[in-house]
Amino acid sequence: MNDNAVSLMKNKIPDTQEPLEQAAYDAWFKAQVKAGLDDLRPSIPDEEAKRLMAIKREKLRRR
Repeated sequence: MNDNAVSLMKNKIPDTQEPLEQAAYDAWFKAQVKAGLDDLRPSIPDEEAKRLMAIKREKLRRR
């Protein structure tokens, strides 16, 4: 994920948050990004991810 995408996602947070809430969110967000970047599991191709999600959506629809 590039810096622009991170910035866009962070900017979706309402401006009305208190500074402590904003700082806590920033820390959480950065930890999530770092965890994703540090994940050693192999990536899967986009088409495979789409196929798996389609199966999952179909199972949820059938409930």
